[in-house]
Amino acid sequence: MKVVYRGHEIEVTREKCLCGWSELYTSVFRLYDGLECVCAVEDSAEKIVDQVRYMKERIDEELASENPWGDV
Repeated sequence: MKVVYRGHEIEVTREKCLCGWSELYTSVFRLYDGLECVCAVEDSAEKIVDQVRYMKERIDEELASENPWGDV
């Protein structure tokens, strides 16, 4: 599932890893410069929509901070 949210592209998918079990893959890219903000792989039963919701909250927290994503 791909979602654009507040200038970021969130992508969360569930796919089989090379060992054969299901993994949850998450990435967040900032659209204006392509910065990869989050890249994660989890052995999790969490629903994709719940992970997208969590990433939206994480983006909100970062944008509210003084130094989003550690920018200089």
